[in-house]
Amino acid sequence: MTSHSAVAPLKVGDQDFLVASMIERCPRAMMLRELAMNALEAARHAPEDRRLVEIRPYERDGVSKLVIWNTGPGMNSLELHHMCDIAASIGKEKSLTGNFGMGAKVASLPSNQHGMRYRSCKNGRVSEVILCKREGAYGRLRRKDEDGEVHEVVDVTDTAVLEGYDTSSDWTEVMLLGNRPDQDTVRDPYDGDPVQDTQWIATYLYHRFYRLPPGVRVVLKKGTNKLDGNRAFEPIPARLERHFEKYETVITDSGIKIHYLYDAPYDKAMGHNRSISGAIASAVSTCAVVYRDEMYDVGKGRGWTQNAPIFGIPFGARHISVHVELADDASVISEGYRQFLRYAGGEQDQVLTKDFAEIVRDHRPPWLLELIRSFAPESASSDDIRDELQTLLNELQVQRTSPRVIVNGPLLADHGKAPGAESGGPGAGVSRSNGAGEPAGHKPTDLTAMPTGAKRAELFANMERAPEIIPLYEDAEIDEKGVKGRAARYYIDTGQLFINMKYPAVEKMRALLESEYASAADIDSMRILVQQYAERSIMLRVGRAVVYALAKQLMKEWDSVAVERALSPESLSVAADDYHDSLQTSRRALGARLRVSKSGADGEYSAAQECQHLGA
Repeated sequence: MTSHSAVAPLKVGDQDFLVASMIERCPRAMMLRELAMNALEAARHAPEDRRLVEIRPYERDGVSKLVIWNTGPGMNSLELHHMCDIAASIGKEKSLTGNFGMGAKVASLPSNQHGMRYRSCKNGRVSEVILCKREGAYGRLRRKDEDGEVHEVVDVTDTAVLEGYDTSSDWTEVMLLGNRPDQDTVRDPYDGDPVQDTQWIATYLYHRFYRLPPGVRVVLKKGTNKLDGNRAFEPIPARLERHFEKYETVITDSGIKIHYLYDAPYDKAMGHNRSISGAIASAVSTCAVVYRDEMYDVGKGRGWTQNAPIFGIPFGARHISVHVELADDASVISEGYRQFLRYAGGEQDQVLTKDFAEIVRDHRPPWLLELIRSFAPESASSDDIRDELQTLLNELQVQRTSPRVIVNGPLLADHGKAPGAESGGPGAGVSRSNGAGEPAGHKPTDLTAMPTGAKRAELFANMERAPEIIPLYEDAEIDEKGVKGRAARYYIDTGQLFINMKYPAVEKMRALLESEYASAADIDSMRILVQQYAERSIMLRVGRAVVYALAKQLMKEWDSVAVERALSPESLSVAADDYHDSLQTSRRALGARLRVSKSGADGEYSAAQECQHLGA
């Protein structure tokens, strides 16, 4: 501290505790990101023909240890010693929004308390240091030489040459020794917490790094990927031309790029996408925010397909990916451990993909809309049910919830385009490019779109719209929407209500009505009608439950959380289970259509019969 300083700097009262606290609070899963990023940043400074990162196994005392090796500027013994300290970096400027100087060490040591070995070659000399935890403290392992002198960094040039290393150019290597000498850090990098599958390395890289630095190659050596031999890692954009059937990038007014990707079903393996062919990582569709070539808040598998409807993708989400890429100067910052992004202003909330759902919906290209329609299941019209629900909504005077304006909040959205608007060329504010790198076609005009200046009639001004009812019959569709064992799922953002037509209440009502009208002259017609009434009944019951839940928004005692609970799949399932009040309506309709009364002397519903079917 200089003598003229106006402030006495704060000091650390317990250095060991502070260091341990920083290290052990870091999410374990960030380890590979930090190690890979260090390797990529170094490799990009190597000569153009030598920009290489290798991830490989190494047999150490009969146990596989994970090694990450890269070309690029090496470190001498002094630089390697300095690099080991917290908030220390070599060749990089520290910044609260850029390099922190603590990522790889902090992220790796929780899972490598036995040790992580750094080796670096510079000017033909190889230096080595081991970071570890001993006696409750993290630091450099002190080792004795033949003369009994203690060293933290040692010269291992001769050993490296004997092991086959080339010392004619610079490189750096990290070996993960784990928490125990017998821990296989290739297969079990986190010592069982969490457990990883055989393709964890490739999958993590694939869902984190959206692009690699120019000219840098990443190779997963045999034993670190699920296939035989050595395999190159390719991020998603590098695989588009060869593996994705269709893709398009839309650039919005605010500089956000929306990447729409279609990965067609793979005809050689049911349930997989075509890009699985020859891939070393999972080929499931994804939704993510991309910032500075890294992916955040990645949704995949059911986590994506279940939320896809709010992005305007109600069908086919297993084969459709959406990546929202922010500009490099966007008002966001990385969280301290780089696990997620935060908005730079206001309360600095976490940046989530769903924040951009409306933008994604508004800018879907025509080919994607057509593709989504092609995946939609065929079903009978439920317009009359929707009309009935709309009448109920109007009677309850349920109004749409208007978006809340935040003063000085981040401007991350564009003005929506009318559904029938044509692209106006360069002045339209949205540019598109397709897989061929050419401007994509214009949006076709839509005769159903209201003309410019038209408004909703006074009767419907600001009124909530009845849910769009979408019945699901196929197991894959039911599983995709996360309603297996549940009756329905409602998406308040899009007003879509997906109903599980294999929900037990449908079958129970069908079986009961079928047994009651077994005396019908035309059994086949009776069965068709019974199935239709059972299905329409659950649509109406669940639809009415949604309407009444939406009506609770009018009550100040019901906050948004309470309304969401009332609209949850569990609440809608309870409404679906109560089919008994619907029986009389169905019986009257069936009696009129079939010209026959239900079985039973008095024509009334039997309580014993009800109990029998409840227990079925």
